[in-house]
Amino acid sequence: MRSFTRSFVLKLSAAPFILAAALSAAPASAQNFDRISTSLTDTLQTAVDMLPEGVTNVRLGLGPVIAPDYEGSNNYNIDAVPAISLRYRNLIEVDNNEVKVIAFRRLLTSGTDASGGSIRVGPLVRIDFGRSAGDSPDLKGMGNVGTSLELGAFVAYTTAGGARIRLRARHDVVSGHGGGLVSADYAQPFIRTERFVLSGTVAGTWTTGKYMRSFFGVTPVQAAASGYPVFTPGSGFKDINGGLNALYQISPQWSVVADANYKRLLGGAADSPIVRIAGSPNQMAYSAFVVYSF
Repeated sequence: MRSFTRSFVLKLSAAPFILAAALSAAPASAQNFDRISTSLTDTLQTAVDMLPEGVTNVRLGLGPVIAPDYEGSNNYNIDAVPAISLRYRNLIEVDNNEVKVIAFRRLLTSGTDASGGSIRVGPLVRIDFGRSAGDSPDLKGMGNVGTSLELGAFVAYTTAGGARIRLRARHDVVSGHGGGLVSADYAQPFIRTERFVLSGTVAGTWTTGKYMRSFFGVTPVQAAASGYPVFTPGSGFKDINGGLNALYQISPQWSVVADANYKRLLGGAADSPIVRIAGSPNQMAYSAFVVYSF
């Protein structure tokens, strides 16, 4: 895999424009993209994080994603969506709609050498494109959830063997969904060679009451328009999920990334009328991308 030798400044300054162009060119709308962005972003992060340390590339890709119409739906669509990933040494990480800055990084020792893994800490920014009532007939009368700009922080510990434990917290600052989330995940590589990585992940998400009410609540006005009963969830665990992720390096420039993920909605999310009546708490997502690195 080729080292990142071109100008970082040019690539980083171009990244937002590449992302905007890819999203506008993709068949899925921005809000439809958000229903798959969480799984896709985590797929990219896990695939790239499982690679040997020191690989710093820009990766651009496109591929099909099969995912529910909205979180909690039991109807699935297939969309062609972009995959955009950037790593610059140990400073910047960009994966589609999430950007992380490595403010602190430390190699940990194991005995007399520095093979005990590493810890990374820093701020993150993430865009949540919200949800459109037009995403599914089951959302008729529910209105839209606006785009959110989420600010937060993360801490990640990677072992010498490549396993990763990560905690992320973020909160909306522009009154889209208006809430906050805390997510924890564990990724374990089963096979890791220069060309092929196969890993498994388990993760869970806790959210504030405002987030839950934005995506899973039903107000009196929404109840009158949709026919669902009024529902006011509070804070709590939203989901637990697990998946398999694979990356195969065809050549120094071309690779394939694939992912299969199962998520179980919990608590107020599972009890929501748009899930309990119209959808399902069992959520699946599949993706496969052809990716070009430079």
